[in-house]
Amino acid sequence: MKNNSLHIIVLFVSFILADFCFSQENELQIIDSLVEAKEINLAFNLLKTVDTTQFSPGHKAWYYKLFGRSQVLNSQDDLGFQNYLKAKNAYLRLDSLEQVAKVNLHIVQLLSATEFAELDYDPFLIEYVAYAESQNSPDLLSKAYMAIGTCFINTEPNKTIEYFKKALVENQKTTDSLMNAKVHHNIGVLFAEHTKHLDSALYHYDVALKEYQKQNLTDYISYIYNNRATVYKKQGDYPRAIQNYLKADSLPIKEYRKSNKEFLYGLLGEAYEKNEDYQNASKYLKLHLVYKDSVNEETLNSAMLDIQTKYEVEKKENENLKLKQNKSWLIAGLSVLALLLLLSYLAYKNQLSKKKIAEAGKKIEQQKVEKLLRDQELNGIDAMIEGQEKERQRIANDLHDNLGSLLATLKLHFQNFKIRKERLEEQEKIMFEKTDTLIEEAYQKVRSMAHAKNAGVKSNEGLLPAIKNFASKASVVNQLIIDVEDHGMDQRLENSLEMTLFRIIQELITNVIKHAEATECTIHLTHHEDNINIMVEDNGIGFDTSKIKTEQGMGLHSIQKRIEILGGQVTIDSIFHKGTVFIIDIPLP
Repeated sequence: MKNNSLHIIVLFVSFILADFCFSQENELQIIDSLVEAKEINLAFNLLKTVDTTQFSPGHKAWYYKLFGRSQVLNSQDDLGFQNYLKAKNAYLRLDSLEQVAKVNLHIVQLLSATEFAELDYDPFLIEYVAYAESQNSPDLLSKAYMAIGTCFINTEPNKTIEYFKKALVENQKTTDSLMNAKVHHNIGVLFAEHTKHLDSALYHYDVALKEYQKQNLTDYISYIYNNRATVYKKQGDYPRAIQNYLKADSLPIKEYRKSNKEFLYGLLGEAYEKNEDYQNASKYLKLHLVYKDSVNEETLNSAMLDIQTKYEVEKKENENLKLKQNKSWLIAGLSVLALLLLLSYLAYKNQLSKKKIAEAGKKIEQQKVEKLLRDQELNGIDAMIEGQEKERQRIANDLHDNLGSLLATLKLHFQNFKIRKERLEEQEKIMFEKTDTLIEEAYQKVRSMAHAKNAGVKSNEGLLPAIKNFASKASVVNQLIIDVEDHGMDQRLENSLEMTLFRIIQELITNVIKHAEATECTIHLTHHEDNINIMVEDNGIGFDTSKIKTEQGMGLHSIQKRIEILGGQVTIDSIFHKGTVFIIDIPLP
């Protein structure tokens, strides 16, 4: 039952933990989808409401990466960089090298696209490239080569184009069509901004645009129209430049929206000015200034929000710390309470054990006393039996030597007297014959009694032969037919046990001869595996079994006592004028 209860508890806890981990996974997956969809405001709101105190290490690392990505897309590059570093360190502790490489790539893209003069992106780039090469993954290698090329775009354009071409070669081994479009987009920027190959720039822009339109990526489509407009402006084709700028403005962008609008309206105002449309030029230059102020204000608000966020985070961390301290005190208190309960339980168990040991000791002492009393009683009975044996021997000897010889002499003299008296009258003759018969009967009875009282278990014969011998002699004298039936009595018993059993049976048969007036008696002896069964039955007149306890001496009460000392049981069934049955069971040692 304990094992089942424990199993149920483990399953329940596992289910709760699995459900909890799923909840974390689901929450971060939603935020990840929002970041990819450039729904930055929604992503920020969710990120700020997430309670990371219960997060697993893997989910916490993912949270830092998403927060950093959202901050970078919201022009909070410094904060994004800090969270990227937190994510990288968390993934390093988890030995998740693939995720470490991805974060390194984000850091390289961030540092190479912004003015972080004091920060060097080379260590992050080297780590990413090393991992990509170790995995021999075309997907990772194409991104690595594009990142390297981007790093040299302002200083070594020729080197940049080589890496971009390598990126295209590796990407052809994959099914990532979007990556292919991004590489073409970057090649177009290289040709437009750092070479004079403007037509080549337009070609690569068109290749990228087709894929962006196919996947309906409005932000990237807007960038292409912006880039194409810049090429047309460089070529002096201001109407087409304005047309592409307006197309870019018409698209609902989500990434860097205000910064992009500020940049776009400044370029559009310049294009209208070059095209001598001063009214529209003024309009868009004003919009440029409005968005510029808005960006600055937003930057200020963002800084204030960051301060507030840091305050709230610190406040929450303090609260969490306090909760942890309270939790620690609670756990400590519960532990002490549990320890006290355990000690109390152990003390109680110890007390119970002592009580049980004392009771067991008392019981053992009582058993010892009872055994001593039984042994003393058994010794007394053995002494009494031994005394009876000696008394029987003495009586038998006296009967045989004294009364027996006297009766024999009397019989001899009586026969001589009868021979001499040749002429007896008829009546006297009858009297002499009857007297002779009575003397003979008395002689035989005395002789048989002497033999019966002297009977016993001889050491070289055993219980069964002794009982059969006794039954044979008792049957001849007393006109009582005694049968002995045995089952499994092939092996000898312990000598003292045989002697006791013989005396019990002898006493029962003697009682049958004296009191039962029976003509038939059967002695059954059965040797079981762990006990001896004795059954003595006769067809006599029976008796009242309720009077047994009042008997004294070596009567039936004494027989019952002797059987009890041996650890046995006796059952007496007697019916008037139908006979008596004694059933005795004696356990074997």
